[in-house]
Amino acid sequence: MTLSRQLSRVAKLLVDAEGIGFAEAERRLRSMTLEIRVGACAMNPAGHAAVLTALAVGRRTFLGGVRVIGDLGQPLQSSLSPRAWLEDAIADIGTTSFAEPAAMSIGIGTDVAPCAFATWWDGWRAGVRQGEHAALGVSNNPLAGVAAGAHAVGAAFNGLRCGLMHPADIDLWPTFEAAPDFSEVFLPSACWLMGLGNLGQAFLWSLAALPYADGAERSLVLQDFDRVSEENWGTSILVPDDRFGELKTKLAEGWAEVRGFKVRRLDRALQADLKLANDEPRLALSGFDKVAPRRLLAGVGFEAIIDVGLGRTAFDFDRYRVNVFDQQRRIDAHFAGMTDAAPKEIAPDLPAYQQLQSEIGRCGAAEIGNASVAVPYVSAVAGATAIARAIAITSGQACAPGEVQRVSAQARRPTGNPSRVETRGIGHAGNPKEYI
Repeated sequence: MTLSRQLSRVAKLLVDAEGIGFAEAERRLRSMTLEIRVGACAMNPAGHAAVLTALAVGRRTFLGGVRVIGDLGQPLQSSLSPRAWLEDAIADIGTTSFAEPAAMSIGIGTDVAPCAFATWWDGWRAGVRQGEHAALGVSNNPLAGVAAGAHAVGAAFNGLRCGLMHPADIDLWPTFEAAPDFSEVFLPSACWLMGLGNLGQAFLWSLAALPYADGAERSLVLQDFDRVSEENWGTSILVPDDRFGELKTKLAEGWAEVRGFKVRRLDRALQADLKLANDEPRLALSGFDKVAPRRLLAGVGFEAIIDVGLGRTAFDFDRYRVNVFDQQRRIDAHFAGMTDAAPKEIAPDLPAYQQLQSEIGRCGAAEIGNASVAVPYVSAVAGATAIARAIAITSGQACAPGEVQRVSAQARRPTGNPSRVETRGIGHAGNPKEYI
């Protein structure tokens, strides 16, 4: 068999975009190597979040190997890991050694020459610049670091895949008005995460990046019925290399508890009879890939719902959509009349899928053919955007009701007119702590 299930949804991008076979797509992926260079001015919440995010998503995209070099003996300035030192947090995620020069390199911090792309951040804004230098600004927002690290991996991947070499920027604050300093916002104290696939795990990654003060209340309800499969490894940021078959909620629970969250699991699909109890989170983050469960969210009792969707094909895979709903702007009304695309009975009419049918059968080829293209750096950017919306809602700030962006875009697209969400029952966990 020429197809690794762990790589199928990433390999599908090359197959569908270029018409090559799965064996060639996997060979190309396994030839891609990445070097992450940690330079000066990276020892801060944004810088360390960028390093850890770039490594976590990069090792699932650059299958030839990812190594991290530079000043790694720094006290860790991130809650993404319980470790005390950056080098130990890096070791936990895992690197791969390779002898030859890296096919692509990214720099995080300053003085990282030479590299293909350099990250930058400033408050709620972040991005990547081609070349070895990008000016850094305010560095206390870890979400900007998450977005910067993910953007850098995306830029490097596209540079190798199709020669696309240009800057890409993001502004995580949900309006075009002046954003508050990160130290002034309030962090959400309780969230309900619906769906623990690639998006749900990206939500959890960015939530864990938030620097909650010691002793601050932070609780989660994690809901999903599915189990981790091999296909999830290439798309989902928390899936280990060799743990398949366990419930996604259980995997996420263990990861979150180590990072200080109180977790309750709901190991079943969302049904119409689900109603919130008085002490359960009023803020939901939805990572569903179907329309029907999204409509059901309207009847649960949430005061605010942040719903995220991703592109599905080789031509829109880096597109993401973020919508904010409340009792005035209802999620069931937004998705009324919408249906999911019907699955095809046969695989797409490409030679790669015809070959796949002969190897794994008609049903298996059709399953892969109908699966969405997915790469983890897109989910990481979308997840950081969603958690920025959660912070704005918790802080009583206005949010754009909906937006559609692309990770590869050089500038943020306009959003709808912002409005405030009623936060009567949505608690906060205080301001972020500051690293010394």
